[in-house]
Amino acid sequence: MRDEEILLRRETPEERPSGICIQYAEGFGEVTEAVVRKILKNVRKGVYQHLYLALDPGGESTFLQMAAGGGCIALSIGEERCQENRVSWTVYQSYDPRYSVSAEAAPIRWGQDVFLKRYTIQDPALALRGIEWFIRTGTPYPGMDWARHGGFPSNSG
Repeated sequence: MRDEEILLRRETPEERPSGICIQYAEGFGEVTEAVVRKILKNVRKGVYQHLYLALDPGGESTFLQMAAGGGCIALSIGEERCQENRVSWTVYQSYDPRYSVSAEAAPIRWGQDVFLKRYTIQDPALALRGIEWFIRTGTPYPGMDWARHGGFPSNSG
């Protein structure tokens, strides 16, 4: 991908954020604390192969998508920005520096998507923290490495 920037993990606040920023969780109705607890419990247990969350109730703006399989987990955050009547997207992908120069595909299958190992992690607890952070803040979790690709204008508008 063009314009890739690697964002290395930083310290995270000791106090975990609270509240709920997402307004959409695929397969659920209203997003409540009980729904968040259920999502996090199912992520912890490895129930989901796919998860889609978004900040708007229609699920069309800033989102987090998780795909998992074969011990690998891919997290992607699409961040929508509107400037001067143009919409652009910045994409954050989980990143594993051990595979930084590899084009090896991860054993994740979701539709026709191909996931490269460099954009996956093998730590379910870290993925869980990343998902909960997004649910509560709407931003990428600073305690993990990310590859940022961005400011691509959308075809709409």
